[in-house]
Amino acid sequence: MKINTMRSTLSMLSLALSLALLPGLVMAQHKIHFAITEQAMVENDRVIVQFNAQFQADDAQAVSQKVNQMMRQAISQLSAVERSFIQTGNYSVRPQHNRSGVITHWQGQQQLTLTLPVELDISEILSRLQPYLSYQSMQADISHQKRTEAEQALIQQALKNYQHQAKLIAKSFNQAEYTLLETHIQTQRQARHYAQPRMALASSAMESAPIIEAGENIVSVNISGILALED
Repeated sequence: MKINTMRSTLSMLSLALSLALLPGLVMAQHKIHFAITEQAMVENDRVIVQFNAQFQADDAQAVSQKVNQMMRQAISQLSAVERSFIQTGNYSVRPQHNRSGVITHWQGQQQLTLTLPVELDISEILSRLQPYLSYQSMQADISHQKRTEAEQALIQQALKNYQHQAKLIAKSFNQAEYTLLETHIQTQRQARHYAQPRMALASSAMESAPIIEAGENIVSVNISGILALED
C-alpha cells in the first residue's frame, strides 16, 4: 500500500514538472483589464442642407406638375459642379381629407438634399434656391475621408499611450515583464450625429443670405485590452 502511494505521488510530481517545462505554458497569471481614449476636435468640412418643393391644389395632376416644375427651376439655378452635390428623394402626392372623409385638396412635396463642401459659398447657393424651395434643415459634419484620416492619426497616438500605460501598470506591480493577451481598437463613430452650424443674418437687406460657420466635431478612439502579469 505504501509503495502504491509513493508511486502515485511521484507520478503527480512528474506530470507537474512536465507541464511546467512545456514552452509557452503559463501556470498562473494576474490579468488586468485597462483602456485609454484619445479624442480630437476636427473641423467639419461639409454642410448638409435640406429643402422641400411643396404645393397643394384641388387636382392631383396639377400638384404633381407644379412640384416637378419647382424642382426643375431650383436645380437649374445650380452649376454643373454644384449639381453633383445634390440628391432628390421623398416624392409624394397625397389627398387631404376633412372630418367626413371627403377629399378637400391634394398636397405634394419632394425633398432636395445638398451635401456641400465648406469651401463653396454656401450662403450664396442657398439664396439662389430659396425662391423655389422651402428650407427645412441644416447640419454640418465631417466627410468620410477626413474622419478616416483623423482616426488613423489618433490610433497611432493611442497605441503609443496604450503601450506606455501597460508598462506603467506592470511597474506598479513591481513586474518588469508582462504580456498583452488582448487588444481591441474602437473608433467612436456616431452615424447620424451632426453639429448644428451657426447662422447669423447679414447687416443689410441687400445681404440677406445667412452667414454660416460649420463648427467642429469630436473624433474619438478607444483602445482596451488585457495585461497579464506572472504570479
